[in-house]
Amino acid sequence: MFVIRDYVDSDLTGAVHLLESLQRDPLTVQIDLSQFIVDVSEQAPTMVAIAQDTVVGLLTARTFGTTAWILTLAVSDSWRQQGVGTGLIERLERRLAQDGVRRISAVLAPGQIGHQSLLNVGFEQSEGLVRLDKRSSLEPGEFEVISAFGGELLPEGLWDLAAGMSREKELIDSRIVRPLAAPSLARRIGLRAPATALLFGPPGTGKTTFARAIASRLRWPFIELLPSKMSAADRSLANELRNAFQEIGVLENVVLFIDEFDELVPARDERPASATVVNELLKSIPEFRQRPGRLLVCATNFVDAIDPAVLRPGRFDLLIGIGPPDHEALTALWAQAISSLDVEDDIDPALLAQRSRGFTPGDIDLAAQRAAAMVFARSRSGEGAERVRLVDLEEALERTRPSISVEMQQGFDVHLDEYQRV
Repeated sequence: MFVIRDYVDSDLTGAVHLLESLQRDPLTVQIDLSQFIVDVSEQAPTMVAIAQDTVVGLLTARTFGTTAWILTLAVSDSWRQQGVGTGLIERLERRLAQDGVRRISAVLAPGQIGHQSLLNVGFEQSEGLVRLDKRSSLEPGEFEVISAFGGELLPEGLWDLAAGMSREKELIDSRIVRPLAAPSLARRIGLRAPATALLFGPPGTGKTTFARAIASRLRWPFIELLPSKMSAADRSLANELRNAFQEIGVLENVVLFIDEFDELVPARDERPASATVVNELLKSIPEFRQRPGRLLVCATNFVDAIDPAVLRPGRFDLLIGIGPPDHEALTALWAQAISSLDVEDDIDPALLAQRSRGFTPGDIDLAAQRAAAMVFARSRSGEGAERVRLVDLEEALERTRPSISVEMQQGFDVHLDEYQRV
């Protein structure tokens, strides 16, 4: 396993050793060591991949206004084709986005180290000895807006964290991600890509995970709007929400996420004091959705508590239920959890799934960690086996209470029939 991070001065010896070992490697662009030392001493953007305290990958770049050129891309021959190059490039992209860089370029021969990694993350090439370019989706001023709201550019791979959940994944992928990722095709067919979606379901089922995964798949900035950090007064909160929607609305692409949406827009006949905030959102949401390339995703545990006017078509395109994990999803979650443990037996995750009705992904992670903690304690005291056994996981399951009761499951089934709109 390797870790990718920014270069620090103590990495110099390891970096030079890596570059020296690759001086005659035909797949690596030859590097002038003295120039590399000058680059890092002048604080050129530099990333390293570290495995067992050894530098196994290295990337440096130079910036020129809104453009950057990759100067050095080296990966130890024993760590190739394991994602090191792709990881270095993705971290460089996130670092340079903060400096307003919109284009990153490199010159490589086909097959050289970094060529496939650059293609993997969306760079485009010509024929022969190629220059590979990638234009950032962010204008220089857009990063300031993202930073002001605590937003981020998320790494790829978050979609896989929602293990199992095939029904929800297919709905979200087909109705949200694909139309937004291929807008020209959607327009030609006459399909309107969604601008707003509400995810509802019991707590802990992965609504926030899905919202972040959508941004990761689209490679759009992700901003979570936190009303709890805004004014407590309804009128001031309404003003702050209006200003936030206007400021975030200047971004060319963004996934804007609001959790616990029912607290923000409860039914006005139940909580008349909320009318100011609800009325403001009834105006702000249609304005936000006028331009393509922006997606508002809201999440709630209590869809029936939201003011009905907010949920009407024209404000929310899609209402998608994110339910408790079924047996397939529970099996996938247990397989994922077991893969991170040092297990003694060939443990069947389906058997554990049978005993995990009502468990959320967090519950399964808690049970797995409880089992690991028991084995750790035994190992430290010298009282037992040093690997996780099926009996340890079963004991941990007995100690873990499911987050989703039978009543909650039944309530979700009712809400799914009543509210889902896809």
